[in-house]
Amino acid sequence: MKEKVGEYLFKIRPFEVDFRNKLTLPLLINYLLNVAGYHADARGFGMEAINKNKRSWVLSRVSIEMFNFPQSNEDIKIQTWVENVMKLFTLRNFAILDKEEKILGYAKTVWAMIDTETRKPVLLNDEKLQSYICDKECPIERTIKFAQTNTESQLVETFRVKYSDIDINQHLNSSKYVEYIIDAFSLEEFKKKEIMRFEVEFVEECLYGETLHLYKTNVTDNDFLVDLKNNSGKSVCKSKIRLG
Repeated sequence: MKEKVGEYLFKIRPFEVDFRNKLTLPLLINYLLNVAGYHADARGFGMEAINKNKRSWVLSRVSIEMFNFPQSNEDIKIQTWVENVMKLFTLRNFAILDKEEKILGYAKTVWAMIDTETRKPVLLNDEKLQSYICDKECPIERTIKFAQTNTESQLVETFRVKYSDIDINQHLNSSKYVEYIIDAFSLEEFKKKEIMRFEVEFVEECLYGETLHLYKTNVTDNDFLVDLKNNSGKSVCKSKIRLG
């Protein structure tokens, strides 16, 4: 199992924390994406290897539950492993630990591989990838399709995708989606509450120059839906957030 599970050490830097001295959620997701890359590269199915065949990994869904967010100058360890490989998607999990090996949180992610020319998904029939499937526990729920709600949504912000927002696939970077989503909440809300669970589903690619509209729905006092829609009114990204 040790060969299948990757472990990576980091020190939280002062410019990665917010006004509460806690690592921000977008930067935590950056850590997870980097760790996923390190793990895949070292085992022969990372970006460098698959790009040669005009393939690329794209993130489809993320679920994160945090018990404590690490603080500035704190040492952390992130573990990652492949839970399953299906026809079009692969499931990758994470555990975030402090220097005493205490669990700070868990994350589950869903990935697809696409053809970089057609932008269509390709079959995941790579034996090397399947050989790293691991049964290590990740005791949180995976993100599923979000249920519709009759509660009225509020338009929070409209913005345009700029150069600094796009990634290697030339679409809106995953952590940028998260930045926009959590900015739907006020400073006062974050002074009183913490993000306990964060779920996001990436529905469609958002390209440079696109205009997006951010809608927020209060489901309960602690549960919220945030929806990013394009000019056609189609959802490109959906998120569910629980504060506590």
